[in-house]
Amino acid sequence: MPGGHGARRDEMQNREIKRQKSKRVTRDDVARLAGVSPAVVSYVMNSSKYVSEERTLAVKRAIEELGYRPNMQARGLKTNQSMQIAFVCDNLRNDWLEDAETRFFENGYYVSHCYSRDDESFMPMLVERQFDGIFMMSNRFSTAQLNYIAHAGIPVVLFKTRNYGELAPNIVTVAPDYYDGMIKSVNYLAMRGHKNIAMIPPIRYRINGLEDDGFRVSAYIEAMKQNGLRLREELVCTDTKSLDTILATVFNMLVNNRAEAKPTAFITGNDYEAVNIMQYVKKMGFRIPQDVAIVGVDNTYLSNIVSPTLTSLDFSKEKFSETLVNTMMSLLKGKTPSDKYIEVSIVMRESA
Repeated sequence: MPGGHGARRDEMQNREIKRQKSKRVTRDDVARLAGVSPAVVSYVMNSSKYVSEERTLAVKRAIEELGYRPNMQARGLKTNQSMQIAFVCDNLRNDWLEDAETRFFENGYYVSHCYSRDDESFMPMLVERQFDGIFMMSNRFSTAQLNYIAHAGIPVVLFKTRNYGELAPNIVTVAPDYYDGMIKSVNYLAMRGHKNIAMIPPIRYRINGLEDDGFRVSAYIEAMKQNGLRLREELVCTDTKSLDTILATVFNMLVNNRAEAKPTAFITGNDYEAVNIMQYVKKMGFRIPQDVAIVGVDNTYLSNIVSPTLTSLDFSKEKFSETLVNTMMSLLKGKTPSDKYIEVSIVMRESA
C-alpha cells in the first residue's frame, strides 16, 4: 500500500515519543529516536566535533520532540564542573545583580543566592557544594576564610569593601569605588553646609567605629578631616545587626545626642536602608532635607519612587556586571585578571 511504510515509521516514532515522555529522557533515548549513537548526541550538544547537517538536524529534532534536558549533575561528574556560581551576600535586596545573573546564565551557569553566616560550618558547606566560582559580596569573612575557599580550588570574585591580608591569587576584586564614593558624599554634604555627618553602614556590615579598617570608614575620616569637620564616634553606627538596630541608632543620634552632636545628614549603606531611615525620621517629625539630609548608595529604582526623591551614589550596573562575569570566566579558565574598581558619581535629588 502506497505510503504504508512511511506511515508505520511515523507511528513507531510517535509511540517512542509517548513512551519516553512518560519517564525521564536520557541521551540514549535521543540517540535511539534520531537513529545515531549517544556519542553523536554529545557532539551535537557540545559542538565538540563535526557532525553532518542531516544527523545534526535529526538530533535536534529528537531533543525537541522528547523535551530532553541534560542531567547537569551527571555532566558535572564527568567534567568536574557544576556549572553553578554562588552569590554570597549580607542581604538579598540587590536587584541590580540581575544583569550579572543573566550574563552568567547566557554563559551556561546557574546562580545560587545565599546569605552570609557567622557559624563555623558555613565555609566548609560552601566548599562542599562544589560551586565552580563564588561572588563574595560580604565583608564578614576574614582573610583566612576567603583563602580557605580559594585553596579548595574555587575562584572568588570579591566585592571588596575593606582591607585584607594577603589573598590567594584566585581571589580577584570587582567592586564599585566606594572609597571615592564616600569622599564625594562627604564633600557634597559639607559644601551644602552640613557639619555633623553621620555614617550608617549596610545592614550586617561588620564595623568597629572610627578604628575600623573598612574603605567606607577610612574615606569618611579622610573626607571629614579634609573639610575641617570634627570626627565624632557617636555619629558612626556600629550596631548593624538588623534594620531595627540601625533605626534604633538613628533615633539615639537624633534624640539622645547633645545639640552640638546631632547629625544633620546621613550617608547610608544602600538605597533600601536610606529609604527606611527617611521614612523613620519623617515619622519622628523631621523634615527632609530641611532638618536632615540623606544620601543613599547604588542608585536603585527606590531612589525615584520615594518622596522626597533620594540623592544616591551611582555606578554603571552594566559595566559592573560585564566586569564581574568576564573576571569570573577568566578565573575559571585559569587566568589571573587584575582587580577592578568601577567609577562612582553622585546623582543629586531632593533628599540632600
